[in-house]
Amino acid sequence: AAAAAAAAASPGASGAASSPTAEELLLPSLRLTIRLGSARLPDSGDARKTFLLALERLAERAHDVELLMLVVKTAGSWIVAPPGAPPNLQPKERASLLLKLGCVEATSAPRLHAAYLAVAARVLADESLPGREMLLPNPPRGTPSTAATSGPLRLEAGLLLGLRSRDAATRRAFSAHLSRAVGGSVAHRIAHVISSNENDSGPAAVAAASGAFWLRQGVQVLLAATDPDQP
Repeated sequence: AAAAAAAAASPGASGAASSPTAEELLLPSLRLTIRLGSARLPDSGDARKTFLLALERLAERAHDVELLMLVVKTAGSWIVAPPGAPPNLQPKERASLLLKLGCVEATSAPRLHAAYLAVAARVLADESLPGREMLLPNPPRGTPSTAATSGPLRLEAGLLLGLRSRDAATRRAFSAHLSRAVGGSVAHRIAHVISSNENDSGPAAVAAASGAFWLRQGVQVLLAATDPDQP
């Protein structure tokens, strides 16, 4: 599976001499490998880690939309599965898979974006999911600041992308999480933006929002919230 993932990630790496027939068979073979491998993952033993790494590599580097949809649906079902459900991923495995699935946002396929955001929204909404605390961009108000910001994994980019999704239901789901975690007042939102840029999630958040014209509106909010009579 890992070798096949590498071939799909770099189609030209197999050499210019590859026949069209071999190239046409590659993607169907990969899809079949994912379906068969995912069904046997609970009993795969040492091959489990290799299979998960292959899925992560495909999410990062593959370009075929149908193949990526299969990766997102397969990995997404494991990520949002209740604790103990097959293949019973460890919290860190769930967090790592979701982080890699975020790479599909670089594609231009709206339905692929929607599939990823649906998984991210489930993670944000379900407090019982293992590994969720590794991904939250900020802890809920009133909790220690280290509860959700320690470690390298973040869901800040997915949160921002969900907030500006073209789908109204998706925007509402992500807005509801932001209101619960950050608060709805201007002061809470400004504090969230400042704190996000003080930790490791700042660069990812800025990159995720780089395609939106948010800076002008942000500056206007800051100026409107300023009290000229205060030092």
